[in-house]
Amino acid sequence: MDGSVVVAMAGRDGRGPVDGPALASYARSLVLAGWHLVLMTDRSGGDDVHAADLALTLGQSRAGRRAVPVVAHVLVDPADPALASPPAADHPEPLAILEAEAIASLIGSFPVVVTAGVPVVPHGDTYRPVAVDLDPAASAQRLAGDLGAGVLAFVTAAGDMVFPAGEIEVVEAERLAVEGAPFAAELAAAARFVRAGGELAIVTPPECLAAALDGSAPHPVSGVLRVRRTVARPRSQAPALAVGWC
Repeated sequence: MDGSVVVAMAGRDGRGPVDGPALASYARSLVLAGWHLVLMTDRSGGDDVHAADLALTLGQSRAGRRAVPVVAHVLVDPADPALASPPAADHPEPLAILEAEAIASLIGSFPVVVTAGVPVVPHGDTYRPVAVDLDPAASAQRLAGDLGAGVLAFVTAAGDMVFPAGEIEVVEAERLAVEGAPFAAELAAAARFVRAGGELAIVTPPECLAAALDGSAPHPVSGVLRVRRTVARPRSQAPALAVGWC
């Protein structure tokens, strides 16, 4: 979906929490700039009540429309190793966001605040919840992919960026994730998103959201890491060597 961005809170992993009201304020600037916004939280922020609060903080769009809070259900495979007892994996793989079609129908008219954190498995003609922890980064990547969003952004707490800012290729993001770099889960999700056809994935503090999305802004933007499939490199200034027959 052109002009759409899924903005998700990066995992804490012992770091300070993301400032929700500040994030909503910076996200509002994206709405006013014309972006189709989906702001994604996780259940650690207070379930759908937190999403409703963020929706109110986003205020109105230029068309006078307020953000819509949505509680999303994440489909997982009942045979996923994470559901075994004892579990053989940390988190199940998100297969789909059940409300993706409904969310897609709202984007463009309303900003959407999504709380994703209700894992479900098929149960007859319907679904039933399961007691398992989801990976918020993987859920955000699944939602962005289901919506066909062009950009996936992970927002960190202030001062959390501990790797060099700039633009890297997807293979570098995958390497950093495998090596256990800070925000490894977000880097892995960013790489999957870009490999699946996403235009751009970002890890950024909230105050840099607009600059991170502005393709005309000079790079690297302080505190922002951008992941693309390939990164343009400057042409070599070395003289060309011509070889031929005399």
